Amino acid sequence: MKKSWIIILILFLGAIGFIYFSPMFERVPPKIEIVTNGYTNLQKPIKIIISDNRGIKSYEVILRANNFEEVIAKSSSDNLGKKVVLNLKLPNIDAKQIQLIVIARDTSKWHFFRGNEAQKSVILVVDKTFPDAEVINNSYAIGRGGSAVAIVKVKDNNLKDKYILVNGKYRFNLVPFVKDGYYVALIAWPYMENSFNAEVVAIDKAGNKIQTHIPFYWRTKGIYRLKNKKLKISDSFIQNVAKRVLVKSGMQVPNEPVEIFKLENETLRKINEKELFNLTRNIHENKVDYFYINRFNPLPGSAQKAGFMERRHYYYKGDKISESIHKGLDLAKIKHAKVYANNLGEVVANKYIGIYGNTLVIYHKLGLYTTYSHLSEFLAKKGDKVRKAQIIARTGSTGGVFGDHLHFGVYVQGYPVQPREWMDSRWIKLNITNVIKDAKRTILQ
Repeated sequence: MKKSWIIILILFLGAIGFIYFSPMFERVPPKIEIVTNGYTNLQKPIKIIISDNRGIKSYEVILRANNFEEVIAKSSSDNLGKKVVLNLKLPNIDAKQIQLIVIARDTSKWHFFRGNEAQKSVILVVDKTFPDAEVINNSYAIGRGGSAVAIVKVKDNNLKDKYILVNGKYRFNLVPFVKDGYYVALIAWPYMENSFNAEVVAIDKAGNKIQTHIPFYWRTKGIYRLKNKKLKISDSFIQNVAKRVLVKSGMQVPNEPVEIFKLENETLRKINEKELFNLTRNIHENKVDYFYINRFNPLPGSAQKAGFMERRHYYYKGDKISESIHKGLDLAKIKHAKVYANNLGEVVANKYIGIYGNTLVIYHKLGLYTTYSHLSEFLAKKGDKVRKAQIIARTGSTGGVFGDHLHFGVYVQGYPVQPREWMDSRWIKLNITNVIKDAKRTILQ
C-alpha cells in the first residue's frame, strides 16, 4: 500500500513538473504593439502588431467612443502564427476621441488550456481638420540654379511638420518669422532639374496633409543656362595634381593615368560634394525677424575664369575621359590674394575637402552659406564670427586645380546656387530683402 502511494506521489510530482517546465504550458502572454502617436483622422489605418513565441490563438479589437462600442477586428484559430500584423481602417464616427482595446490569447495550455491573455488600450484624439497653408509673399521669379524666398502662414492645433517642397523631392525647412504661425525660407531651383515647382506642405499629427502651390515665374535667359567647356588633361596634371589629391584624401591610387583622373574627378568629387551638402544643410537659428545681406565680392578686382553650371568635358590624348558640373565661380587675381568676408557670419568649417582643397564655409543666416576653396591660408577658423570687410583667407592652388584662384560657392540649405545673383545688390534687394520686408509689413499690420 505504501509503495502505491509513493508511485502516485511520484506521478503527481512528475505531472506538476511537466506542466511547470513544458513549453506547452509556458506562461508568457502575447505582446501587443499599437503603432500610433495618439492622433487619428479615421482615414489612415492603425497598425497593430501581436506576437507570441508559442503562437497566437485569438485576438479581438474593440473600438469605444462616447456610448458607441464595436468589435472592428476578430479572429480565432490555431494557425494564426507567431506574429499577426493588422492595418485597421477605423469607422468614420463623430467623436473627439476614441479608445482602442486589443485583447490577444496565445496557444499555451496554461490557465486550464485557455492560454495566456494580454490586453492593451490607447486613447486616440480624432482630428479630421486639414492644416491651413497660405502664401503671404514670394519672389516674383526664379531661374535654373537660382535662389528665391517665400513667406508663408501655416496654422493647425496639432501641427507636426511644415516645409517647402521643390519638384516633389527637395525639402527646404521653414524658419519661424515675426509672429506665431508665420514662416520664411530661402529656396533653390536645383541646377540638375529642367523644370521647377514649389509647394508649401503642412502635415498634422493625425496625418492630414495639405500642399499649396507657390507661384514663381521661370527665368530662362542670361546666367541661367548650362555652358559647355572643353578641358585637356595632361600627364603632368594627373601625376602632380590628381594623384596628390587622392593620396591626401586617403584613397588608393590606380596605376593607369585615366583611372587616376576618373577616381579623383568622379568618385572623390561625389564624396566631397556630399560633405559640402552636409556642412551647408542646416539652419542654425530658431526664429528670424529680419534678413539683410550685402552683395558678395570676396576677391575685389578679380577676373572670372569659370562660371556656375559650366559643364566641363575632360579630354586626355584626344579622347573624352570624364565630365563634371562646376558648382561655383572661379575668380583669379594675384597669387595668395586676400579673400574678404562681405557679410556677418559664422565659420562652420575650415578644412581640406579633396578636390576643393583648403575650404572655408561660412553661415550667414536663413540657410544661406558661402564657401571659399583652394585656399593657401586660413585667416579664420571654425567657430569664429566674421564681420564685413574682414580678411578671412588667401587664395591658393590646393585641391584639384590648374593654378592659384578662388572657387567661390553659395549654398541654400545644402544646394549650390548661382553666386552671381548674390553678388548683385539690385538682385538681392528686389528678389530677397524687399520681399521679406513687404511680408513683414503685411503680417504686422
